[in-house]
Amino acid sequence: MSTKATVTEIPVNTCACGTCHEAVGPKAMYRPGHDARHVSVLLQGLVNEYADGRKVTKALIAAEAKHLPTEALRAKFTRAAERLMSKQAEADAKAVEK
Repeated sequence: MSTKATVTEIPVNTCACGTCHEAVGPKAMYRPGHDARHVSVLLQGLVNEYADGRKVTKALIAAEAKHLPTEALRAKFTRAAERLMSKQAEADAKAVEK
């Protein structure tokens, strides 16, 4: 009697970036570089909010940061969003001066 070795499937997760839906390993959350992509997607959401005439506030930034799984990514997103918010405030100030 011959026995065949069965291949056990390794559970595969889906990338958490929200755009690619690609498989990642059992301990990974993102494909390489896709953590930055997730931050960029959330930042684009803030840009869209601003383009729609809504004010980007620290409360909105904090609410969006909650979608990120690690403290390091939340900090990266918060810094980038605050830079975006200051650039938009400068642009608004220049528009009022003209």
